Amino acid sequence: MRVFKRLSSIRTKRTDLVSPVPAALSRLRSALNPWGALRAEREATTLYLTYAADTVDIFEKRLDQYRNAACEFATLFNDGMLASHVAERFTCSEAEGIAEFFRAVDHPHVADLWLECHAEGDDDEDDLHYKGDQSGPAKFAIAA
Repeated sequence: MRVFKRLSSIRTKRTDLVSPVPAALSRLRSALNPWGALRAEREATTLYLTYAADTVDIFEKRLDQYRNAACEFATLFNDGMLASHVAERFTCSEAEGIAEFFRAVDHPHVADLWLECHAEGDDDEDDLHYKGDQSGPAKFAIAA
């Protein structure tokens, strides 16, 4: 029985000594074979570039969806009757926000339409888009 205990203790000591060897051999192989290290680096770089290309494709598709939705939105809001009925009820900051959006998505004519229709409803002199009383008679100044 003692013999088996001694053998089992020797076996565990031997495995303890051998277990770090594969890691050391791996480091030794990469140090002695620089081509293997370069190959591993190239494979990792290829993998990262593939992930980056996939991410760019996903973002490009999403950006196209946003552009198409913004163009559809601008097409719907490019209606003078809709703008004349709705825009005058907005506050100046709301009208500016809508105009800023349409300018950002490359539809400045829609932005101008909404600001113009909003300005028709501004009747307070303190309003940002107030154009004055245009319904009264025109006043002429006579130069002497």
